Amino acid sequence: MMKPIEQMENHRESGFTLLELMIAALITVGLMGVIFSLINRNQQVFVSESGVTDMNENVRFAADLMTRDIQSAGMGLPRINGSFAAIFYTDGPSGAPDQLMILNGNPYAPIAEVTDRAAGSAEFFALQPPDVTVTGNGSNQVMTYKDPNGQSKPIYKDSATNPGQYIVYDDTKAMIFELTKDGQIVGSGGSARLKLQHNPTSYLNPPGIFGSVLDGGEPDYANAKISMLGSMIGYRVNQQTKELERTDDLKNWYSIARGILNLQIEYRVVNKNNSGALVETVSSAPTDRKNIRSVIVTITAETPDINSVTKSYRQVTHKFETAPRNFNLLNNTNLSSNTKGTWQF
Repeated sequence: MMKPIEQMENHRESGFTLLELMIAALITVGLMGVIFSLINRNQQVFVSESGVTDMNENVRFAADLMTRDIQSAGMGLPRINGSFAAIFYTDGPSGAPDQLMILNGNPYAPIAEVTDRAAGSAEFFALQPPDVTVTGNGSNQVMTYKDPNGQSKPIYKDSATNPGQYIVYDDTKAMIFELTKDGQIVGSGGSARLKLQHNPTSYLNPPGIFGSVLDGGEPDYANAKISMLGSMIGYRVNQQTKELERTDDLKNWYSIARGILNLQIEYRVVNKNNSGALVETVSSAPTDRKNIRSVIVTITAETPDINSVTKSYRQVTHKFETAPRNFNLLNNTNLSSNTKGTWQF
């Protein structure tokens, strides 16, 4: 049976009109735009926060490592009235990054008192440290000392057979050297001396290698000591890679933190004025390292891997102050001693 014409026309008119479809499409596009905008903003926040986290971790690690190294300055390099002034510096020109160097000796190895070194000579003569054991005779002598575990360790050996360096130092100046022969005890009785022969070409001044403007040259051998060298720690900023670099030997540098723009170092210094009163100042280039009491470090960092023109880019400046545990610098007072408040200038 055929349907009435009215029913067929009503069937054809069911569904969405073109206007309804256009409105629905516009609403869908609008919702999609809002959704993608939220996603984009969330992505920017994620990238920004990830970069900030990375930046903060870099700064925190650099600060922790520098704090530890500064606190250890002068370790293993004792002097009669304190410890060797073990902090050297180069002050970057016109706000350029500064550099810092710290010398340490082997804290467990014996210290020898120098008695003689002729000018230009490649030989040192020193008193035999009481904690050095000598076995054998003549050129067959073997010298050892005990480490904290009670094990015997060699000392004063030819660097060709037992690689290592030594440091001869007074209150402010130091030289690094390598032995070309095993150490020997020469003479007998009260005239017995420790003889150490070194390679003149390996006789190096750490400030000269590092570029520090202070305390270059040789120490006063009439008032010098010899210790095993522990480390020559250095810090600098690589301005090309924006990385903070560290070294243990002033030869091999390696990155410890990314996104570092600048490293500025100041020094809290205590001096006597004309009336004898103690005056404390903060200087970026102290003229006497012995009077440095603490080191103030300012690190400027950025979010690594994020372009500086983007909204996700961030910068941070972190400042901290650290004093050497040894109060390494000769004129500093050991606050835990019975001579508190006594200064030697």
